[in-house]
Amino acid sequence: MSKPSAPAPSHPSPPPHSAASTHEVPRRGVIAGLLAVLFGGLVTILPAGIGGAFFLDPLLRKKKGGSGGDSKIDADGFIIMPTAIEAKLPEDGTPQLFKVVADLQDAWNKFPNTEIGSVFLRKEENGSVSCFNSRCPHLGCTVNYKADEKKYICPCHDSAFSLDGTRSNEIPPRNLDSLEVKSKDGVLWVKFQNFVTGKHEKKPL
Repeated sequence: MSKPSAPAPSHPSPPPHSAASTHEVPRRGVIAGLLAVLFGGLVTILPAGIGGAFFLDPLLRKKKGGSGGDSKIDADGFIIMPTAIEAKLPEDGTPQLFKVVADLQDAWNKFPNTEIGSVFLRKEENGSVSCFNSRCPHLGCTVNYKADEKKYICPCHDSAFSLDGTRSNEIPPRNLDSLEVKSKDGVLWVKFQNFVTGKHEKKPL
């Protein structure tokens, strides 16, 4: 009789991998990737935010603080004229030309005592003061006053205006641009504005 064969030696089978252990490594990789993206975004955004704040700071300060304490322009937009200028106006009503000077400021720079235009001031019979912008409403040249003719004459295209600013010919589209003027504590203030030229309507620039 033949002997029964010996059973083959058994080898322990490897333990099965659980579903949790299978996905653990990919999940860690995703989390690490998200953290890297978040950190990279912060590194990019923070310098940009600081730079933007530095860039906008003058604008914000200007908006909060106004014109930077410019005392030559009051809250209503009137610009102070040189001291005792009213006393220099002739009693006979002859117009006098004066420069208008103000401190200008943008977001980063201040430009003190900048000439922004000129005006004709004239003492009226009742003692009040009238004011005209010296720019011709035709094309913007500065008009001159001709005392012998008692007229304002534009040297560029011969526009003419009477003493009260009314146009004397058809060259200019409208009268000289009058400006508001007031006296405060013995000092004259002018609400200086420039207007669109070449138009019948008086429209501020």
